[in-house]
Amino acid sequence: ENRERFADLLDAAYFLFKQELPHTTLYSPLLNLLTKVDHSEKLSLFFDKCKKNASYDSTTTVTELLESISEVIDEKLLTKIRESRIISIMADEGTDINHHQNLSICIRYCDQDTGEPIESFISLLKIKDKDAQTIFNTIVKELEDKNIDLTKIRFTGFDGAAVFSGKFNGVSAKFCQTYSNSILFIHCRCHILQLCLLTACEDIPDIKECLSTLKCLVNFINGSSLRLSRFNDIQTLLQCQQIKLVRPGDTRWLSYFRSINVILRCYEPLMITLEHISNERDEESPTAAGLLSILENRLTIFLLHGLEPILETLAILSKCIQTKNADFSQLEQSMLGVLLRLEELKDINIPEYKEIFNIINKIKMSSINHDRVTRTKIRINEISLEQHFNNKIIKFIDSIILNITARFQSDVLILLNCFRIFNVNEISDEQQYGIREINMIKQQYPNDFNDDLLNEWKVFRKYLFIQKQQQKSTALSQRETCINLVKKGMLREMYPQLSLAAEIFLCAPISTATVERDFSTMNRILTDLRNRLTTDHLQKLMKISIEGPSELDNDLKNLIIDRWKSKKVRRISI
Repeated sequence: ENRERFADLLDAAYFLFKQELPHTTLYSPLLNLLTKVDHSEKLSLFFDKCKKNASYDSTTTVTELLESISEVIDEKLLTKIRESRIISIMADEGTDINHHQNLSICIRYCDQDTGEPIESFISLLKIKDKDAQTIFNTIVKELEDKNIDLTKIRFTGFDGAAVFSGKFNGVSAKFCQTYSNSILFIHCRCHILQLCLLTACEDIPDIKECLSTLKCLVNFINGSSLRLSRFNDIQTLLQCQQIKLVRPGDTRWLSYFRSINVILRCYEPLMITLEHISNERDEESPTAAGLLSILENRLTIFLLHGLEPILETLAILSKCIQTKNADFSQLEQSMLGVLLRLEELKDINIPEYKEIFNIINKIKMSSINHDRVTRTKIRINEISLEQHFNNKIIKFIDSIILNITARFQSDVLILLNCFRIFNVNEISDEQQYGIREINMIKQQYPNDFNDDLLNEWKVFRKYLFIQKQQQKSTALSQRETCINLVKKGMLREMYPQLSLAAEIFLCAPISTATVERDFSTMNRILTDLRNRLTTDHLQKLMKISIEGPSELDNDLKNLIIDRWKSKKVRRISI
């Protein structure tokens, strides 16, 4: 009976941890509430039986539960990682609300039971310096303390910062120098995509200026509670949906699309807000008048509408890259679709642009037919919209395509493309099919493979070809074939070297989005009101929030209660 009631207390504590709520503040009030609504009065009887100094509703108890839950979740996670044959290291550094430098570490590995690739949060550590040697030493020490075999590393995934990606002295280079030359560095594809966009903007000054104006506009409206309140009031007056402006940022993925999408949805309220402010003749009037002048420009309106479908296409690719368990075969398919869509957007006759031209022409006619000349009158440019489309939109799209094609190609991608031979739809009965690719894989990882790899492939190739002929696996993708090879079963036992090769492919990280999400979790937990949380407790709360199940099952509860009980002698028998 005591164990069941203590499990109820554990559920209450876990709810606070999982929902990222202040546990030391809310634990006791939550127990009081649960006691009141428990009509069976079992909790009330439990607390009545407890000694005054052992009621288990204190901050000490909830802190002990935090430690016990985190340790149990961590052990289950580390067991999975230790079982895997291949791992990849992902990390990034960031600053918290207390201005402390923190290093977040994640590992990508394959679940040996299912074969699925998984990315898991490992640690959040405070670092004093941001140099490559300090970061490298910190990662190595932390993983060694957790008994993770670093000789299993085959990839490192970081952003493009020199401290991580430096060819000779970066963190990735130090892993190669210390453990194996076979370790490959993968530059986060989300960061690369953002660089492609920024570089393309630099090539078209008008587009760069247009996007720069968005930043100024959002900063101007959001920079004052009075201006923001006026903007919201005008939205209400016009019966528009209340929309919050999104500030675009060079390092924030998807922000440009979100910003343009929001501004186009509330363009009229923005124009009216700026006109009101500019007419007040105060110190903010010149800024408002300048922004209004740009927004009412026909070219600006055209560029904003023209950029929206382009940036939306890139946003879709970015979301695909950010998928937690995505692999390079999925990325290749998504990227091909995006490039085809971008080529399609170079056609001025597609429905999207016809609709945009109709919008611009309506604005033009509205301006011409206006009875009086006002400051909101839309200027009519001498250059036609078709010329602007050819000179700016098409050139912008061409620049994006060129940058994506150039930046996404790398030596790593050449190696990973070798694994396309596992795609059943592409398999053939040619004697030399896949031989070159197998030899490239073997050459890259000489310590992992021997001649058995080629011998296994010659047999497995026939197996895949038969499957294709029988049309049982026409939809079996490269990823699915690799997963079937990795997970425990007949294929893994028959083709051990191919199984290891498949695991290497699945463990290649395409982005550091998981690490970025970890920092988002950190910022949600470590708020102004909770800024005294220790790094250790913050890490434990993050571990539960990110890696913990939505709710605890009975087996997990028993493990946690036993762990809590073992920490010291308890006054209650459970």
